Amino acid sequence: MKKALSIVLAAGLLLAGTNAFAQISVGAGYSNVTQRIKASGINKDITMHGLYAGMDYSIPVSENISIVPGLYYEFSNGSADKLLNIGVASALLKGRLEEHYIDIPFKFMFSIPYQGNKFFAFAGPTANIGVSSKLKGDIKVLGFELKGDIFDLYDKDIFESMDLMLGGGVGADIGKMLRVTLGYNIGMFNRLNLDNTTAQDQSDSSSSSSFNVGKLIRDNATINRQQFYVGVAVLF
Repeated sequence: MKKALSIVLAAGLLLAGTNAFAQISVGAGYSNVTQRIKASGINKDITMHGLYAGMDYSIPVSENISIVPGLYYEFSNGSADKLLNIGVASALLKGRLEEHYIDIPFKFMFSIPYQGNKFFAFAGPTANIGVSSKLKGDIKVLGFELKGDIFDLYDKDIFESMDLMLGGGVGADIGKMLRVTLGYNIGMFNRLNLDNTTAQDQSDSSSSSSFNVGKLIRDNATINRQQFYVGVAVLF
């Protein structure tokens, strides 16, 4: 299902180029990302800050309604202490989480022109494809000891690399050159790979000195990604 979704949205992006009335938007912005961890007796948020850049096409289907596929690259970085110290009485482990994504949004936009400008609202899904999710710090996880090195959560099948985000937002086209956008997305899929048998076998006795992935999986924990973003773009 996840692969099929990304293929459909990518196809929509390619087909957008065949529309003679499509308007290109190229831009970048700031994103505030929350990784929400929920399990038995656990409710923690990891806050990360990042940047994104990319482009989209606005394809009009009526006077006020457009379909807007796009393609973006996103980077975020933040403290991973709350994730690393799951099940630990005190914060013994220190580290940072650095993530890279490819985002393929497919939005539906409703717009209203006003005095040479255009105001709009939009909603729709975004296929979120993880490129890397790296922990850096002096930690132990699944038998690996890190001393300032990098550990990729995708390589060890701790995190799932695909997500489907749903969201919406508002924005304005100022004149015919500049677009300002404010939006919010929430991930629908659990990022934690509950089928990771290696992590399931991790002993609880190691929780005081290592990142206890096993506890998260045995507790059927969920890790969901939420994103608030604001950006500017140039219209062509």
